[in-house]
Amino acid sequence: FVALSTGTYALRVDYLKMNKDIANSFLWQGIGIGTVLAALGDSLTEGYHSHGFWREGAELSAADFPSTVVSRDGRNFPQFAPTAVVNKPEVNCLQSWMTRLNDGLTDAWQQPVFIANEGWGGFTSEHYLEMMRFNHGGWWDRMHLLKPNLWLIHLGVNDERHHVSPETFTVNLQAIVDLLGADFGAAPETIYLARPSYDYWPEAAEILKQYNACIDRLIQERGLRPGPDFFAHFSKNREKWYGNDPVHPGPDGMNLMADLWLKALVNNPLIPLSDEALPYGKR
Repeated sequence: FVALSTGTYALRVDYLKMNKDIANSFLWQGIGIGTVLAALGDSLTEGYHSHGFWREGAELSAADFPSTVVSRDGRNFPQFAPTAVVNKPEVNCLQSWMTRLNDGLTDAWQQPVFIANEGWGGFTSEHYLEMMRFNHGGWWDRMHLLKPNLWLIHLGVNDERHHVSPETFTVNLQAIVDLLGADFGAAPETIYLARPSYDYWPEAAEILKQYNACIDRLIQERGLRPGPDFFAHFSKNREKWYGNDPVHPGPDGMNLMADLWLKALVNNPLIPLSDEALPYGKR
């Protein structure tokens, strides 16, 4: 099947006998042809203070979770959390903000959507870049299988915690953008850079302000798309948005992150609503 329009499909396969009678049939429903987004980030993307669960085995589905933490179409649900074993060992999968964003984008774009949670807690921009370069058999292979149409990047808080200079932070982000283009064919206008979330640790804000300026320049110079300004939105109402530490949003904060990503994406003039807008051609 080639050049299918965006939408939801069912596929029936009939196995025929020599006399053309049906020997067996299989039916797959809910097959989506639409937009795949990859969310690259740290624990703020992984979803540390969102709803967490422990599930045995690596094969997860919407049926494994309460309906309240699953997108309406069942495509997004709590995904495996790669660093929870160290920082939140009581859970191994987290809802994060993908399920809510899935519903918003499906309504706005009128097509199937899937958001891959590729947040890795504790990662700086350098850590993420190294994983992108060398994690064959893991991240690299997943992205080649998924072939995302849009890339959402939210990094910076761990760089700030490690006192990474603005210059080094910029070089790492540039390398990430270059790799997405070279290895995955990502056009600049399909890459969104978010401003890092606010950190209430002393002196953190001044470092993050410098990162914000670097991000703004990089977006302008490379023709990227501006993601949400998490720094501004989380710099107030800490008790409402954050959990029990200076930087991680709680469930309400996760909802706000989804809404801010939604606003950034639906305001994008290059929404991939047609086959011609997809960087991998017709799907």
